[in-house]
Amino acid sequence: MFEAKGLITPVLTALDENEKFNPTAYKDFINMLIEAGVHGIFPLGTNGEFYAFNNDEKYEIIKTAVEAVNGRVPVYAGTGCVTTKETIEFSLKVKDLGVDCLSVISPYFVSVSQEDIYN
Repeated sequence: MFEAKGLITPVLTALDENEKFNPTAYKDFINMLIEAGVHGIFPLGTNGEFYAFNNDEKYEIIKTAVEAVNGRVPVYAGTGCVTTKETIEFSLKVKDLGVDCLSVISPYFVSVSQEDIYN
């Protein structure tokens, strides 16, 4: 079973001057983080601006992260969407990219308790 451990870093999503995803800068940043000693990469995590991209863009960001990491550390992909249906569909699609772990945010428009999250 997969065990999360160490320093898992949410990755800022690199954009170009036109606010489009910049895969080259993103890969360079991921390489810098791994060389600095992080134990995991978290694309579209808490600082990855997941809410600002459509699913095609998010898919490309996660795919690029998996390519950049190239098995050196685990990839924790943020796949939470607004609806349960969309989250499940996107998570299943992303799983095939070779990510090690999926991270699904609780609905950000609903207040949930720790017991709700556990259940």
